[in-house]
Order: sequence, then C-alpha cells, then structure tokens
Amino acid sequence: MQISIKTVEGKSINLEVEDSSKPIDLKIYGPIRQLVLGLNPDAYPTQDAVMRIFVSTIKEKTFILQVKGSDTIKKVKTMIHDQGGLPVDQLNLNFLGTTLENSRTVAYYNIKPDSNLVIVQRGCIC
Repeated sequence: MQISIKTVEGKSINLEVEDSSKPIDLKIYGPIRQLVLGLNPDAYPTQDAVMRIFVSTIKEKTFILQVKGSDTIKKVKTMIHDQGGLPVDQLNLNFLGTTLENSRTVAYYNIKPDSNLVIVQRGCIC
C-alpha cells in the first residue's frame, strides 16, 4: 500500500509500504507541526466489528454495550432498555455534545471502542 507524508514545507513524499496488518512504529526527526497517522488496523474497526462502548446516566449508572458500527442509535437505545434502562422513547443519547438521531449509525457519529455516551431522559430538566 502507499502512504503519503506532507512535510512542513508542503512537499509530499509518497512511500510504498507492505500491508502487514500490524501496528507500525514510526520515528520522525526534525520540526513537526502536525502528524496525523493511522496505521494500526485495530484502532479503526470495520462496520461489522464488535466493540465495547459505555453509556452513562446522570445518576452515575453505567451500561456496558457490545455494538457494531452498523448498529443504529435506536438499536443502541433498545440494548440499554434490555439491560434495565428507560424505554427507548424516553431516551436521548449524547456523544461529544451532539444529540444522536435514532436513524443514524454508530459509525456515522464516529463512535470508537471504549467511547462514552451519555443518557439524558426526555423531558428532564436536569
């Protein structure tokens, strides 16, 4: 596979690397303003990979769920209800300050393994 590295001067360097599907260690010498590198395949699960997420309530109860990127937010709410949580229609889920829509998927919101979602009960003035 090919990766591209952009230097601080704006020059692009293309490198051909072997796809070993293993984490890669990288050492960079010289001034660095920004480095965005994602070469660990485990850090970015596929839509069908199962991952653990945490869902917290304002009363400090935490649900631990196994979800897929392809799961809808409504399905996540159903999982919470199945573990003894509030009914789906009484739940709002928030992730990083965004209220999640039922029809969207976990992957749509870029929710990664071990992310924490927050439950806000509808109609609650907390």
